[in-house]
Amino acid sequence: MTLPQEHAGADDRAEHIRDEARAQWSHDPAGNIAVQEDTDLGTPESFAQVEAYRYADQPWMHETFRFERFAGQRVLEIGVGLGTDHLQFARAGAKMTGIDLTDRCIDLTRRRFEQEGLHSDLRIMDAEALEFDDDAFDVVYSFGVLHHIPSTEHAFREVRRVLRPGGVFLGALYSRESYFYARVRLERLLRAEWRHESLEDRLSRIEYSTSDAKPYVRLLGRRELTRLLHEAGFPEVAIVRRHVGLGSMTASVPAPVERTLGRIGGWYLVHAAR
Repeated sequence: MTLPQEHAGADDRAEHIRDEARAQWSHDPAGNIAVQEDTDLGTPESFAQVEAYRYADQPWMHETFRFERFAGQRVLEIGVGLGTDHLQFARAGAKMTGIDLTDRCIDLTRRRFEQEGLHSDLRIMDAEALEFDDDAFDVVYSFGVLHHIPSTEHAFREVRRVLRPGGVFLGALYSRESYFYARVRLERLLRAEWRHESLEDRLSRIEYSTSDAKPYVRLLGRRELTRLLHEAGFPEVAIVRRHVGLGSMTASVPAPVERTLGRIGGWYLVHAAR
């Protein structure tokens, strides 16, 4: 049967978005930027560098997500990357399952867990079509992933389906109401980037890349994210903004100041939905 043209176009766009995501994070797994030139990715040294960089750049993550409180619970992570956050849950004693769209990230995370003597059920899978039973998990976690997929809405509904009643969906997505996005728009104007590059292509360049992949980036407002989570079946939604993005200056900024600035115009919309 021939699909109507608009459906065929939507399907083609969705597959293009998935292809670009695979190309981006197969070539440059999230966190790879922290690996020093003389260190091979996949070694214990490389993983230590990635972990140190992540929580120095985003020191608020442990106090925000409190990974240790999920000991003994069934946790699914969508988009494991190099397994850094995945490892925090596992070290605390959670029963881990993880998915990623790229086989390279699954392989590297599996290697990382083997090095630490830990276990996770790791699978290549699409966030919009979770191959799990209803009510399979106590917690679903996804950090910085679901704004890169064709339909965040579809993924949210799948998350709701696989969560047990009373389970929690934790994670973070990029905020349109942020200092960082304001800077991108200002630079786009001052440098006249709009003359030769679409905003969608400009946003793809915010991701660290050593390839020519152009990952899709969707920015969300706080009210919009709240609405989408409600529509997906989560009646209780709490959202805070976090992460100012000060790079090497982060350690020198007092934590209360960083926290206040982050809550006003942070790059991440951090959510807890039930």
